[in-house]
Amino acid sequence: MRRLILAAALALAGCGDAGAPRDTSARMTSIVGFDPARFAGEWREVAAIGRPPGALWRVEAGPGGALAVSTSRDGAGRGEMVGPGRFRLSQFAAPLWVLWADADMRTLVLGTPDGRFAMVLDRAARPAPDRLQAARDVLEWNGYDLGALRG
Repeated sequence: MRRLILAAALALAGCGDAGAPRDTSARMTSIVGFDPARFAGEWREVAAIGRPPGALWRVEAGPGGALAVSTSRDGAGRGEMVGPGRFRLSQFAAPLWVLWADADMRTLVLGTPDGRFAMVLDRAARPAPDRLQAARDVLEWNGYDLGALRG
């Protein structure tokens, strides 16, 4: 009987969300000093978790952290800052957190706290290898499964 209980407990332990794109026990942080005005312009989604990459983003920043965002995949929408380095866009159910941006704001990493979605945006179609590696490192540090990263 003990063996049966132990086997059942082990089987249940293995039923967790093994394919989850993010280990939600890992602490996730956003960039406190993120300036939404620097997000303005055109971006290319060069890598993503939770969807195929490739969307073209156009972002306009307004007063008070307001954003107008249109993507080739998700259409046009509005957004607003909801915390430091955190914003909500009408096209996405969960808020997006800015996990990392390079100093010159050429590469940006965004993710959702629930871990179902993350993306690497870049001003160029092909980001520099060092910035792409840094983006991967940031995703991994925030608990994302790099095996789920496409792009």
